[in-house]
Formats: sequence, structure tokens, C-alpha cells
Amino acid sequence: MNSRIGRKLLLAIIICIVLTVGIVSTITIFRSGSHTDSLMVTHAKTGMNALINGLQTQQDRFQDTIDVTEATLGQNEALNLDAVWKSRQKTESDFCALFDGEGTVFWKTENYALTDFSANTVGDGFAGIVEDSGAGLTIQAAVPFIRNGQFNGAMVVGMYLSENSWLDELKEKFEDELTIFSGSTRYATTIMDGGKRAVGTSMADSVKDIVIGKGEPYSGTAVILGQKHYVSYEPMRDVNGQVIGAYFSGTSSAESDALRTSMIVTTTIISVVVGVISMCAVGIFAVKIIVKPIQEAEKLAGNMSVGILDSSTQMTLANDEIGDFVRKLQSTQNTLSSYINDIKNVLAQMAMGDFTAKPQIQYVGEFTEIKTSFEQISEALREIIGEISETSNEVMNGSMQISEGSQTLAEGTTRQAASVEELSASINEITIKVEETAKNAAEAGRISSESADKIELQNDEVQNMLSAMDEIKEKSDKIQNIIKAIDDIAFQTNILSLNAAIEAARAGEAGKGFAVVADEVRTLAAKSAESAKQTGELINATITAVDKGTHIAQNTADTMKDVIELSNRTNEYISGISVASELQAESIQQVKIGIEQISTVVQQNSATAEQSAASCADLNNEAAQLQNQISKLNV
Repeated sequence: MNSRIGRKLLLAIIICIVLTVGIVSTITIFRSGSHTDSLMVTHAKTGMNALINGLQTQQDRFQDTIDVTEATLGQNEALNLDAVWKSRQKTESDFCALFDGEGTVFWKTENYALTDFSANTVGDGFAGIVEDSGAGLTIQAAVPFIRNGQFNGAMVVGMYLSENSWLDELKEKFEDELTIFSGSTRYATTIMDGGKRAVGTSMADSVKDIVIGKGEPYSGTAVILGQKHYVSYEPMRDVNGQVIGAYFSGTSSAESDALRTSMIVTTTIISVVVGVISMCAVGIFAVKIIVKPIQEAEKLAGNMSVGILDSSTQMTLANDEIGDFVRKLQSTQNTLSSYINDIKNVLAQMAMGDFTAKPQIQYVGEFTEIKTSFEQISEALREIIGEISETSNEVMNGSMQISEGSQTLAEGTTRQAASVEELSASINEITIKVEETAKNAAEAGRISSESADKIELQNDEVQNMLSAMDEIKEKSDKIQNIIKAIDDIAFQTNILSLNAAIEAARAGEAGKGFAVVADEVRTLAAKSAESAKQTGELINATITAVDKGTHIAQNTADTMKDVIELSNRTNEYISGISVASELQAESIQQVKIGIEQISTVVQQNSATAEQSAASCADLNNEAAQLQNQISKLNV
């Protein structure tokens, strides 16, 4: 038996059975002993009744002898009394005597030894125990002979109570020890002491006080000659009613002790056999009704403690508290299994992107909080994913706007580069013209006029370039704001993905799928933040370059104003062209250098615009990919 509670239960049952068997055996032995004592005392009383009845029988025999003798004497005076007595005598201790009218013995038996009997004191006759000073204890029956109303003699018949033969006959018949006490001394007895009759021994003082002293009977136990006896004492009274001794009947306890020992052994054997059978029966019953259900309950609880909730074990359970407990434990296991399966199904659907999944079974008790938590999680995720979707749309729209603005900026810078190249070519031509100024002053006016026109056109272009630069700066500021918004969105997305990963980790094994989604969202957010950072850096570089280009363009515009002014004054200073040609060549050389710088800046702006356009395209692609991932989620 592997069940600890089964071992304890079996031990308790064994102890109870052993105690019960021991107590029952002890009570049985005690009660049987008491019953045996009672029976033995009753047996002693039966022997007492047999002794008293035996004495009464003797008296009746004596009275019958008197009647026969009296009748015979009345019929035949010459009757042979010896022959009559011989036919009536039963024991050697029987005695008889006949008295005449004078009170003189005219016939007696040889053993007649009464010294206290007197025919004159017979009166109406008597029968009973008489203690004679010469003959000792006797049982006598005496009657007067009356003829014609006159005393005509008397007759006494009796037996000396020292006779043991009649006691032996009673003992053989009733199996009791018998004794006649004279006073407190055994006068006649069947009790043997060392092969001799225990005549002359005394009764116990405690019994003597009751029987002799108080004249009351005594029944119970007493130790006689060192052996326990079940006894019955009756006070012995003489014909005058005086207590002169006692009658005794008893049985030695040796036989009853042997019987009791045999009974104890038998009872013990029976008790042990019954106890073993009872223990086996109770053990089988306990194993089947108690231990096995408890083991099954322990197995169920053990499986539940390690997360095993699928159990197909079937067993027959009794309709009792243990059976109810195991059935309720099985019901709990089934309920938990259904809850786990339902939770697993909901999480599996969430892992596949379906956040509309809800528990399909009814939760009870404190488990209703699980259903509430699922609904709250689903609602929160729908809100978060909705916000991410809206944010991704805004990011995609913003990136598209940035891409368009960057494309426009690139096209504008391309046009500026072309204009600058044209301007550079014009400056080269101006340089040639200046060199030829000395040779062809006449053409100076016309060239100056054309230069003025071209300078006016260039001034318009420079003004357009300034406007474009301002627009680029304005767009760059907007792009910077959008990049900051994208960076904030990426930061919030990263936080949301981190929270989702934490919730997935709390969900354990079932949350791994959602953790992957959260990780992808966090990766996209990191990429968005990195792209936003790079785009911001490029936009900042663009803004710096635009500011520098704006400054140069402003200088160019100022220079063009000077050129216009010089062109306007060209006609006035035609005469001084030759003198100023060298200075003009130097100024034009400086303008050429400035134009080259403008060309370099414009080329840089163009490259930066192209990079911004490419970054915006990448951002647009990432936003589209994020939107594509979000579109897979069913909220």
C-alpha cells in the first residue's frame, strides 16, 4: 500500500480492531469469569441445598423408622427389635434406643452413646440437630409412646454427624465438597488434606463472624487449605434454634481456573482470528472504498500541480464524501482543462492576427476575471493597432509629401544649375567682350544694352532663385516638423511594442506569437526612427546649404543690382571703357568665381534634394510595409 493516508488509516483500523478485540475479549473473559464465579457459587448453593435436603432425608428416614417400629410394637410385643433395626439401619453411625414408661432404656443399639437424652423430656417429640455432651453432634428424631393417654415410653433414632459416608455420597452425586462444622471446627467433611480428611480445621474468621457470630448465610469465595473455593455457608441450629455450627458446600476453583484458562486461550485465539479476518476485510474495504479514491485524488492533484489537465482515468466511486470529493476534483480538472483550451484558442487566434477572438465558454467564480481581462486586452490592442494604423497612414502621407517636395526641390535646383551654367557662359562672353571692348567700342552700346537685358533677366532668375530658396527653407521646416512627428510616433510605437512584449511574456508560451509581432513592430519603429533621424540630418544639412545658397543668391542679387546699375551707366562711361576694362575684367573674374561657387552650391543642393527624395521614398516604403503588416491584423 503506497498511500501514506492508507497506511495511517490501516494502522488506525488495526489499532481500533486490536483495542476492540482486546476490550471485547477482556470484557468477555471478565464477564465470563464473573458468570463462572456466579455459576460456581450457585453450584455451591446447590450443594448446600443437597446437604440440607440430605439431612432432611435422614430425619424423614428416622421418622419412618420410628413409625414402623411403633406400629410393629403395637402389634407384637415379642418383636425382634434387632431384626427390625437391621432392616432400617443405613449407616454405621445410625443409633436407636427405646425407653419404657419409667424412662429406662429397655433396648438400644450397640453404638448408642447419648448422655444428655432423657425420655422424660421428650415432650411431644422433636427432630433436628442435637449437640450431645458425650456423643457430639447428632441428628435425632424422638417421639413419646402414649397409650390410653398415658406416657408409655419413648423412642429416639438418629445418626452421629461425624459419619462421612453419606457426605461422600452427596459429593459424588453433586460434585461439591461438603462439611458440617461444630462451632467453627470441621466436624465431618469431604475435604481432604494430605490424603486425610480435614477434620478439626477451622473456618476463616471473616466467615465465622458472619455465619457463627451473626447467624447469617454466606456465599462467595474463600481460601480453604490454601486453595480458593466457591463456597456457601449456612448456620446450623439445634432443635432449640441455637446456632451450634454451620453447614458448608463448596467447589475448588482449580477446575474453574483451568476452565477459565482454557476459555481465555480459546477466546484469545478466536479474537485473534476474528481480528485478523476483520483487519483483512476492513483493509480490503478501506483499500477499495477509501485508499483507492484517495490515491486517485492524489494522482489528479499531482497532475494538476504540474499542469497536466487532460485525464481520461475512469473509476467507480462510492456515493460518499470521498467519492464526492474525487468527483468534484475531476470536475475541477475538466473545468480547468476547458478554460486552458479556450484561452489557448483565443491566444492562437491573436497570434494569427485576429484580435476579435473572445472566450467561447462561460467562466464562473473568480475565473470571470480572466474573461474580463481578455476583453480588456483585446479592446486595448484594437485601440493600439488602430492608432498605429492611423499613424502609419499619416507617416506614409507625410513621406509622400516630403518625397514630392524633395522632387520639386531637385527639379528647381536642376533648373538653377542650368541657369548658373548659362550665367557662367554669359560671364565668359562678357569677359571676351570686355577684352574686345578696346577694339570695338561702337559695339559696346549694343552689347551693353543686351547685357542690361540679360542682367535684368538674370536678376529675375536670381529673384526666382531666392523665392525657391525661401520655399525650400519653408518646406524643409515642414519636413523637419514631420520628421519630429515621425520620430515621436516611432518612440510611441517602440513603447507600445515594448508593452506588448511584456504582456506576451506574461502570457508565457501562448504569447510567443504576439511577442514576434511586437518585436516586428519595435523593429519597424526603430527603422522609422533611424530613417527619420537620417532624413532630419539630411534636411538640416539641406537647410544649412539652402541658407548658404540664399546668402550667396542674395549677394548675387545685390551684385546683379550693381551690374544693372553699371549697365545703366555703361552708356555714360563708354568713353572710359578702355581705362576701366582692366578693372572690369577683374570684377568679372570675381563674378565668375562667385558664379562657380553658386554652381557648386546649387549642385550640392541638387544632390541633397535627391538624397532627401530617396530617403522619403525609403520612408514611404517602410510606412507602406508597416501599413501592410497592420492590415494583416483583424481588429
